[in-house]
Amino acid sequence: MQQGMLCTLLLTFSLSMMPARAVEISPQQREQLLQDSQLQQKVAELVEMAVKDDVDALNFALQRLALPQQEAVRYLLLQHLDQSQLVLTPYMVNFIESQRQAVPVYQTMEKGEGYEFSVPAFDYQSIANRLIKQWNQDQRVLDLVFKAERYELNLQQWLSGHEHLVQAREALLIRELGNLSPPAVKALTEQLTQAPVTSWLPTSSLMVRLAQVSEDPQVYKLLWLMRADFYIEQELDRLARLARQGDEFAIGQLMVAEGNPRLKSQALQDLARLNPMSDEVKAFLVSRLGRADDAPIVAQALAEQGYQSWLNDLLVNNREVKRHAILQVLSQ
Repeated sequence: MQQGMLCTLLLTFSLSMMPARAVEISPQQREQLLQDSQLQQKVAELVEMAVKDDVDALNFALQRLALPQQEAVRYLLLQHLDQSQLVLTPYMVNFIESQRQAVPVYQTMEKGEGYEFSVPAFDYQSIANRLIKQWNQDQRVLDLVFKAERYELNLQQWLSGHEHLVQAREALLIRELGNLSPPAVKALTEQLTQAPVTSWLPTSSLMVRLAQVSEDPQVYKLLWLMRADFYIEQELDRLARLARQGDEFAIGQLMVAEGNPRLKSQALQDLARLNPMSDEVKAFLVSRLGRADDAPIVAQALAEQGYQSWLNDLLVNNREVKRHAILQVLSQ
């Protein structure tokens, strides 16, 4: 395959030396060429070479084609590679890179209302750009997965550096976390939960995803200690929906999230909306009715859910609750 890489490099050099003289063809001529049966048969042959990773034969076959057939075949070949999502080898990536460097000769005129301009008749360069970009993205995914599965991904180090790089890596990890094995996810979360002192945490969006995928109470504990923002509030809403479906883990997390001052009101209201309501939730809400700051919120939420008789009963039988807050709600 070293010969194939050399051939690709030589082809890249020869293509870069071609004169950039534009030749215009009509849209009709372009379509006739692309629909030509013999040309499509040639493309099928080249596709087979690409599947076999036979870069030498691929380059040789392309060089033998005359213009404009060569540009049309290059376009159709790259289009097929793009649409079929063929797994590209490094040799094929080098081949595609050489096609990206080829200067288009044939142009066609695009016309509209009040404008007209020339565009490549066979825009293989944009397809090659897309293929290379996708391959680079795939390589980043593979690198992430391999490091995570080998327990070699140090979150704090990996998420340090230039802002744009960190943002890209964070987005990649958020997207791929659900595809990692449970042990790999655990290894990542333990970097946060097992630290003697929590001196660093990822952004809230990544913390939310780590919590969702791991379902680790310790990760959620850290999440609820963070400054609440859009991502954390969205996670609270998601857990509330699960809690209304009877999810015990979600119900438990609503009670923990109540400790965050910014989330307190919403968490208490979500708990009051549970129907049926477990004895554990009832006891929790009653305990909050005994706090001066929380009692108005809980009493109002319970009254809105039709629990007036329960509130009246608590006034009679529980000396710990804040009577004034309950009476104020019941008098409305």
